[in-house]
Amino acid sequence: MVFAVLYCMISYSNTMYTTKTICVIIILIIFAATTTFNSSLLLFSPLQQIQLIQNRNNYAYDYHAAFAYHGEEITQMLNSAHFLPLTGNNQSHQVKVVVNYSVTEPSVVNQNMNAIMHVYAPNGTLIRSSSFAHGFIITSTSGQSQLATTITDNTVKNVKADVIFTDATKIANFSNPLSIDLNLGQKITHP
Repeated sequence: MVFAVLYCMISYSNTMYTTKTICVIIILIIFAATTTFNSSLLLFSPLQQIQLIQNRNNYAYDYHAAFAYHGEEITQMLNSAHFLPLTGNNQSHQVKVVVNYSVTEPSVVNQNMNAIMHVYAPNGTLIRSSSFAHGFIITSTSGQSQLATTITDNTVKNVKADVIFTDATKIANFSNPLSIDLNLGQKITHP
C-alpha cells in the first residue's frame, strides 16, 4: 500500500486530474482488500494463508478444527465379535463386531455420526470396509453399534477387524480404535 501511495503522489505531481482519480481508486481497492479480507491472515506465512483460504470452504475441516475433536469423545469396548461361515454357503464368511460405546463429550449426543470397520488379512492387506451408508444419530450417552461384512475369499482363515467412530463424513475420528484378531469359526463375547 505504501508503494501505491508513493506512485500516486509522484504521478499526481506530474500529470493531470485523471491520475488523481486513478490513484484514489487504487488506494481504495488496496485498502478494501487488506481490511475486508480478514486481516488476521497477516499473522500467517504466505503458505499458511493459501492453505487457510483453500480450506475455507471445507465445512468438515472448519467444523472439527473449531471444536477440536481429538478422538476421545466416544469410548468403545468390545461386546462381541465373530468370523463365521455363512449358513448354506461354504464360499463366504461373515465378520461381525458389536461394540458398546459411551459418549464422553456431551456435544456429540444428537449428532449424526458414523462407525467404520476395516477388515485386514494377516499380511495387513485391507480386505473389506463396512460403515453406515448415511451415518446414525447418537441419541444418548451410551449405546451399542454393530458392524458386519462378508468375506467372499474362502481361503482367508484369519482376519483383524479395526473399528472406530467418526463424524458422518468419515473424516474425523471420535473414538479410541478397537482392534480384534479373529480366526475362522471363532466367537468372542464379553459381558
